[in-house]
Amino acid sequence: MQTPTSLASPAERFSFPLWRPLLVLALAALTVIACLWGTPPATKSEPGIVMKLPGTLVDLWGSEQPVSESEKVILPADTEFAKKFYSDGLGNDIHCQIVLAGAEKRSIHRPEVCLPAQGWTIKSGEVMPVPLADGGTLDVMKLTVSRSVSLNNGTQRELTSIFCYWFIGKHTTTPHHFVRVLKTNFDMLLHNTNHRWAYVIVNAPVLEGFVSQGKNLEQTTALIQSAIAELAPQIMPEK
Repeated sequence: MQTPTSLASPAERFSFPLWRPLLVLALAALTVIACLWGTPPATKSEPGIVMKLPGTLVDLWGSEQPVSESEKVILPADTEFAKKFYSDGLGNDIHCQIVLAGAEKRSIHRPEVCLPAQGWTIKSGEVMPVPLADGGTLDVMKLTVSRSVSLNNGTQRELTSIFCYWFIGKHTTTPHHFVRVLKTNFDMLLHNTNHRWAYVIVNAPVLEGFVSQGKNLEQTTALIQSAIAELAPQIMPEK
């Protein structure tokens, strides 16, 4: 005789596979993660930089520089710029530029991407610590680049330039592109904040042999370090 269903033991009537509650928990966790990733950032941080370059830098006079047509075409319309050329007319020249992203992320990129497109060959790259007046240290990426240039007499010579840059967010700086990307995603996921990044470029040509008082590689590097040490506290008030 078969045992009626009503007479089955309590264990038999109420048992169910253990994987079911685990599946429910896993689906709930995935839902939370999807919501965090899918929700647009509620806030966009204010930039951690002052978009105004000083009138003079390491005793060199600055002159405003226009935004190039290629920059206007390639970068989003809400990208902000500050550009100056500093010189004493004796072979001490420094170019400074700040690029501040708008709503889109295409404004900010690694200069290693665009420099070859401008005809420069990257010889080396390294992080260079710059001592600041307040006792702190700012790490910047230093690239040594070169390209062939035509002189007035028609000959070709290789021009070397020291190209330094670093990225600036709200309460943070880094010389590394990958760190900037990781921090952007981390803060967007956990804090629902969209950083408005900027990057600063300070570069100078090595003019030894090109002009009578042109500096060599080491002297040019020292000039750039002094320029960054003077510039950073003025444009990074929260550093």
